[in-house]
Amino acid sequence: MSRDSLTTSTWRTLAVALPLTLPFVARPDRPAPVVPVVLEGQGHAEGRSEGRIEGRIRVGRALDQRRPRFRIYSDAGAPAVGPGDAEANALASVVVYLEGLPRSAHASSHGAAPSAARMEQKGERFTPRVLPVVAGTSVAFPNTDPIFHNVFSLSGAKAFDLGRYPRGESRSVRFDKPGVVQVFCHIHSDMRAVVLVLDSPAFAVPGDDGRYALDGVPPGEYVLVAWHERAQPIRRKVRVTAGGTVVEDVDIPILDAQERAAVAGARD
Repeated sequence: MSRDSLTTSTWRTLAVALPLTLPFVARPDRPAPVVPVVLEGQGHAEGRSEGRIEGRIRVGRALDQRRPRFRIYSDAGAPAVGPGDAEANALASVVVYLEGLPRSAHASSHGAAPSAARMEQKGERFTPRVLPVVAGTSVAFPNTDPIFHNVFSLSGAKAFDLGRYPRGESRSVRFDKPGVVQVFCHIHSDMRAVVLVLDSPAFAVPGDDGRYALDGVPPGEYVLVAWHERAQPIRRKVRVTAGGTVVEDVDIPILDAQERAAVAGARD
């Protein structure tokens, strides 16, 4: 083989090999390959491409949701309750969620909310007291009490009135706009609840011990929000890495009227 033919053969070999070994060399007959970038500290050993956020919520003061001691139907429904009622559990009124989740992650099954949810009317109360849903979710409001109820809201995020209906019936509302929707009953003025409509499927309600977890979070920087209906939302910046776990504990201050007066006096 001559020197010229060897040189030509060598160049032909390199011309074929270069697009396979250098991903930044474009070829018209095939797309450029995607090269994964592994950052330091991403927990690659775990073999997971997504991360996790976990922590504990602590509420500064338990909320005593006192209900009136009278009832329209004295012989129906659950007995009147006081501060010890489970509805007064401050942790049950907390929702932890992420802001800034990429739209592609909304279609993921990780942490995605169902397209339907349920808020029951039982014992002259709405259960659950606070219901987080993703925008586009339909919420059913079944009446399981032996009396009539009415479900309505005048909130800007969603205004509706389902009218009065008896036990065994259920009516639904679709919530398309993110926001806080206050829910009431025309018949029982002490019945109230909240539907928290979110633009993110990454949310959680802490357990009885205050612990929460958000799994399947794509790597990136987000804002973690701890929400309670009687406190200003608390926001924390978090950075999630592939296979990593971010631990974020949050204290939520809740002040009653006396505490607010004391704080105002201290500022003056």
